[in-house]
Amino acid sequence: LLVVIRETGEDERLTAVRLEELESLVTTMEAEVVASMVVPLRSIEPATLIGTGKIEELQELIDASGANTVIFDHDLSPRAQRNLERILEVAVIDRQEVILQIFSNRAMTKEAVLQVALARQEYSLPRLTRMWSHLSRQRGGMRGTRDAGETQLEMDRRIVTNKISSLKKQLKKVEEQRGIQRKSRRESFIPTAAIVGYTNAGKSSLLNLLAQSDAFVENKLFATLDPTTRQIQLPQGGKLLLSDTVGFVSNLPTNSLRPLNRPLKRRSIATS
Repeated sequence: LLVVIRETGEDERLTAVRLEELESLVTTMEAEVVASMVVPLRSIEPATLIGTGKIEELQELIDASGANTVIFDHDLSPRAQRNLERILEVAVIDRQEVILQIFSNRAMTKEAVLQVALARQEYSLPRLTRMWSHLSRQRGGMRGTRDAGETQLEMDRRIVTNKISSLKKQLKKVEEQRGIQRKSRRESFIPTAAIVGYTNAGKSSLLNLLAQSDAFVENKLFATLDPTTRQIQLPQGGKLLLSDTVGFVSNLPTNSLRPLNRPLKRRSIATS
């Protein structure tokens, strides 16, 4: 079940576009959309994002549609996410988690896999309490489970923190190797360029046409996560290194930008 927040003064057409984009993202994640809801929002409720009246409407729509997951277009704080799941008794996630799942499904190269893993760990760290609240409910609040949960929560936090540190070290090594490759390309004196644009706009198809190549093409958002570079022959002689890049999408969350570091670097190099 999709929930799109319409803030005061927002054009209804823009809201419709955001709903359509969220539906495309969820479809790309290979989940089925059974219903949707637009919630006008004057002010954010810190504990639940939306007010009690809208939560009741949302509960009715969940019961009517049989939805087992609610996906918000708006970023959810760990607190709001935890409270909504407790009230609605279904999984509640936000757009950021959808994008991270798509990145995880699409990453192929070692660098992209590491970057997505890092983003997921950083996203999960402040939400570990939410995971343990699920376990507490399943056990029925048995005596002794709270202390055990708190101890395990501390251990889990250390594990995730250590994973984040390890992933950053691995990424640093990979990025140093990429830096050597970029330096080699610059020293070859072959001009570089990048194809940029909205996700699923046909960038990979354009690269295939210009370079007569076979870069992966699919009619889904973020079909290209790992940038592809091809050498093409210019009509008047000379060569050009042309890169396909990850597509743009509106309001991309900060943590989810990590998998885009390399393509963003390519864009800056191509325009420098």
